[in-house]
This record gives sequence, C-alpha cells and structure tokens, in this order.
Amino acid sequence: MRIPMVWAMVWTFAGGLFAAEDPLQALFPKADQVLAEGTGVQVTRSELDEAAKVFLMNNAAEGVAAVGGAGAVEEQLLHELLFSKLAAARATAEDKSGAYKVAKDAYERQRGKYSNARAFEVRIAAMGITTNSFRKRLYDEALAKGVLLRELAPQLVILDAQVRKFYDDNLTRWTTPEQVRVSQILFITRNAGTGAELSAADKAVKLQTAQAVLRRVLAGEDFARLMAQFSDDAETKANGGDYTFARGAMPAEIERVSFAMQPGMVSEVLQTDAGYHILRLLERKPAQVKPFEELKPTIRTAMMEEEAGKRLPDYYARLYQAAAVKITLVKN
Repeated sequence: MRIPMVWAMVWTFAGGLFAAEDPLQALFPKADQVLAEGTGVQVTRSELDEAAKVFLMNNAAEGVAAVGGAGAVEEQLLHELLFSKLAAARATAEDKSGAYKVAKDAYERQRGKYSNARAFEVRIAAMGITTNSFRKRLYDEALAKGVLLRELAPQLVILDAQVRKFYDDNLTRWTTPEQVRVSQILFITRNAGTGAELSAADKAVKLQTAQAVLRRVLAGEDFARLMAQFSDDAETKANGGDYTFARGAMPAEIERVSFAMQPGMVSEVLQTDAGYHILRLLERKPAQVKPFEELKPTIRTAMMEEEAGKRLPDYYARLYQAAAVKITLVKN
C-alpha cells in the first residue's frame, strides 16, 4: 500500500501559508536550513529531502506518477511533516505503542512486494535513505493518524446500524467467488526460448503424446506420476500440477470445462494458445461471504478514518495556529 501524505485533506488548508522570502536566499542554503518552525516543532531541509525520497520510492513501487511539479510535492510533504510533529507532541504511551505495531506491519507489507529482503534494502539504499529512516517515516505517519483518531473520537460516533448498512451495500467486497482447484498435464506448443508456435508437424507429435497420456490416465494410471513425467508446465509442475482459479482468470475453454466437471473427473485433451491440456478436477470451492461479525471492527475503523479525514483540515489548522507555525520554504 502506498504511503499516504497526511491524507490529502491537509492540502485544503496548506494553500496560502507560505511566507514571502528573498529568492536569493535559496542560492546560499544553510547546512540544514529550517523550513518551518513553531512552538515545539521544526522542519529542516534534510527532513523534507528524506521525506521526498521515501515518497518517490513508494510511487515507483506502486507505478504511480506524482501529481503536480516538484514544488507542489515539497509543499504537501512539508505539511505532512508538520502535522506529524504537531500530533506527536500530543501522543500518549498507548498511541506510541499502537503506532509501533502499525508501522511494523506496514514495513513488512512493503518489504513483501520485493522478491527478497536484499532487493528491498537495495531499493531503499538507491534512494539515499536507510531502512531505519523508512521505518521511522512509517512510524511517524501511524502515530499522527492514531493521535488524530483518538482526539477526534468523541466526534466519530459510528452506529452499528451504519456499519451493517455499509457491509450490506458492499457484499461483493467481502465475497470470495466460486473457485475450482485442478491438476493439469500440459504439452506446450510454443518454443520455450522465442515463444513462437511450433511447426504443424511438431504440434501433431505433441497432440499424439497428449492423447496417449490421456488413455493411460483413463486406464487407471496415477495422474500425478504421469504429470511429473510428461507435463511441460514447470510452474505448476513444482506443486503437483495444481492450481486454483475463479471465473475469468483462465482461457475460455479451460474455464468452461473446469467449472463443468465434478471432483475426480478428467477432461478430454483441450487446446489453447499455450498447448494441449489434460485436466483433473480436484475440488470445487463455493462462493463465500465473510461474516459481518468478523468484518465489523475493520469496517468501523475504516468508517471512523473516513470521518476523521473530513475533520482533518480543521484539526490541523488548530494545531498549526496554536503552535504559531511560520513557514519559510519558497514556493516554486
């Protein structure tokens, strides 16, 4: 999940806060220029630069292009940092404990998007930041969000009836569609290196082999053993030829036959662009809807966060004004 930027609502308050400054000052930056400060809060250039690196890394991981120019991104990130610091000053021990857990889970999700831990660390290092800096960023955001929800809790009353209505109105979101689990023996009719179709003669040999293997299956030979011996599909071969899918995920002919069979049945030789298939249906999994009671806490939290988001600009404005924040970052 992409790291949010103080939810976007802070932006409605951010406009018009930047103080005029001599443009020449930007040509002579301090070692660590202070870009914003107020009572108990300060944001420096190095902090903003690091926040920008994390933002760019997450956008790259999600394939999302930044909206607006570099100046607009900096401005928004600056307000995110300000909000995080203002909220952190009001955090309780419980807020901090909760934020630690949320940040830890978020870090693991981000790392899980990469093939291995090393690839993730290299990606972070390439942005000029450390894994600890990235963890701290996640923690700061989780803490700010936790403080916001706690302090606005009296205004965020979500009735059980509202939660139930949201659940009922969005049943498709909680539904796992009908699925089938099949095992296949695949005879590929494309060149493994180029992807080009085999010649008609070579395809004919593949078809003859597939038909011979099907006869052996129907005669009672072990499907799994024949799959291990003959299947060209290295991906499914590694787990016994098994794969599970819902409607719409496979070629039309594979889907049609798979959903028409009963467990234990074996298909005829089927042809797709990939090659010739022999399928055995292992299991039918009916559609399932997660029960309301299981989802109730998650839905309530999501609804509270949505309501908190609507009140965020005013809440941020109060903290901002109480701290008498002054911003010196020049808008580009």
